[in-house]
Amino acid sequence: MSSSAIYRFAVAGCATLCAAAACSDAVSPTNAAARGLAARPGASLAASSKDIVPNGKGVDVIDDPNPPARTRYRIDYHNLYHTSRVMTGVAEVYFIWYGDWTGKDVDRQVLTDLASSIGNTPYFNTVRLYPDSNGTPGASAIVYGGEGVDVGSHGTVLSDTDIGEIVDRQIESFLLPGDNQGIYVVFGAPNITASSGQGTSYCAMHGTTSRSKFFLPVIYVGAPSRSPLHCVPQLTGPNGTLDGDAAAYLLVAELANTVTDPWLNAWYDKLGLEIADKCLWTYGTIYKTVNGAAANMHLGSRDYLLPQLWLPSKNGGACALHW
Repeated sequence: MSSSAIYRFAVAGCATLCAAAACSDAVSPTNAAARGLAARPGASLAASSKDIVPNGKGVDVIDDPNPPARTRYRIDYHNLYHTSRVMTGVAEVYFIWYGDWTGKDVDRQVLTDLASSIGNTPYFNTVRLYPDSNGTPGASAIVYGGEGVDVGSHGTVLSDTDIGEIVDRQIESFLLPGDNQGIYVVFGAPNITASSGQGTSYCAMHGTTSRSKFFLPVIYVGAPSRSPLHCVPQLTGPNGTLDGDAAAYLLVAELANTVTDPWLNAWYDKLGLEIADKCLWTYGTIYKTVNGAAANMHLGSRDYLLPQLWLPSKNGGACALHW
């Protein structure tokens, strides 16, 4: 399938989702639970028994045959017993390159440049609309803190626990700092997959470390090239890559979800959808770059195709690229 064909496929899927949400969205919280959006173990702080708690895997595949009602419900703050928390202030992002990244230097640089340029932009400032219980806005100040490498300490098929332990290993070995304002991103190389549904039920996920007493926020983004029909908006992105450009889309979605819902008990809707989950595979206004790829955002010296984020309102909200 050509780059333009897969892009048309993604846009067509997006149009179908938007039309369904606007017209006759019959998916209920009960049906969503059957889709696997059930509460994760240990996360039971829902504001209402009718609300489904996120499982961190809301970054859905493009071609989900039974997609959730993304835009039907507003996002609420679930602050039962004042135990929920939003990341505020400055969030430092650390990368861990897991597996065989040989020959992928451009992909890595695309992602590093993104993490270094997205902070405090009109786009990412959307997270400021999701404050903590004291009214302190979410951390739109994203700072790139450095990287670590793990060529395969946990093999090539990773469980959710393995992903947390990969981060723990970097911290315990003093390869990366244990930063309670940190977000740790594990990028799986093309020879790596996650056993809990990478490329079949989700494209990226977030959760926490496995052993750290601080339960530090963790993001996992597997190589999109492992499942291009499910997790890639276009085969060649604005920077001329597949994995780098497509992973940029997934990284930003999970950064926004993590800042506003780091422990899966803060900002989400009745279906357990977080602020990027509600706008997946929608792009807003796009333009063509010099290589013919689609983009919707220029950050630093690069163009990107990034997800819209949910702009909340009193009664609902809408997907947008900035506020």
